[in-house]
Order: sequence, then structure tokens, then C-alpha cells
Amino acid sequence: MTTPTRAAWYGGISVGESALNNACVAGFACDDKDTAYRLFAGTKFNRWLGIELGGTYFGKWDRAAGQTEAYAGDVAATAGADLGRNSAIFAKVGVSYTQTEVNGTAAGLATGKESDWSPRYGVGGQIGLSQNWAVRVDWDRYQNVALPGREEDVDVYMLGVQYTFR
Repeated sequence: MTTPTRAAWYGGISVGESALNNACVAGFACDDKDTAYRLFAGTKFNRWLGIELGGTYFGKWDRAAGQTEAYAGDVAATAGADLGRNSAIFAKVGVSYTQTEVNGTAAGLATGKESDWSPRYGVGGQIGLSQNWAVRVDWDRYQNVALPGREEDVDVYMLGVQYTFR
């Protein structure tokens, strides 16, 4: 009789860069990139499929004489392939709940707070340093992030560490 395989849970932290797409308006100073931070946790149901939960702080962007700050909480299904001891490549697809706040004084700049659900997807990989520790790289696209008066996409590029509980 075989013993059922216990699901391995993992958690980690990443840091990188977020980029707000289509944020710049001609004639205004613009900085549509900032440092982003992410906490994540997940599990694999088998060798190929899993689920991941996360929270991301996108940072602050200066755009059109105003400032935008954004956060997201998300859940994503993962699918991938193991490449050896604690190493893998994977894709993610899911949903995120984003909150944004825009402040500024420029005429015509829509300000205020917005929050909404939107799709998100991404790809990543990890290289195992040991049975439990891995270095991880991710790219994620958060689509249609709600801002006052509009929606924009946010790309996030991350490098982090992951610990797998075995």
C-alpha cells in the first residue's frame, strides 16, 4: 500500500519593479515605475497544478501632476513543471482585488480612491538552493486596474526567496 503524498506548502517574499502602463500625459512630469514588494504563499496539488495567494504593494507613481499609490491581493492557479531539486518553471492565472488612490491638483486630473476585481496572469521560475530554499523570479500582469476615471494595466517584475515546508 502506498502512502499518499502530502501537499508541500511554500511561502516567500519578493522585491522588484512595478510599471503602470500608459500613465504618462504629454506636457507633465511622469515617473510610471516604482519599487514593488510581494508576500506570497501556496501549495501544489500534484507535480503540475497548484494555487497561490499573494499581496503586492505596487508603490507610488507620479503622473500628470499627481501621485498614484496601489495595492493588490490576489489568488491564482499555477501550472508548471519541476526541473529538479526544488527548481521549476510555472505559469499563473487568477484574479486580483486592487486598491488605488490618486492625489493631485492638476486641472482635469481624476482623483480619489478606487477598488475593484480584475484578471491577473504571469510566469515565473525558481532555482533550488537546497531542499527547502529557492530563489524565484516572476513577471505578473495585473489587467484593468481601476483608477479614478480609467483603467490601466500594471506589470510587475520580481526577484525573491521562497521557503518550502516539507
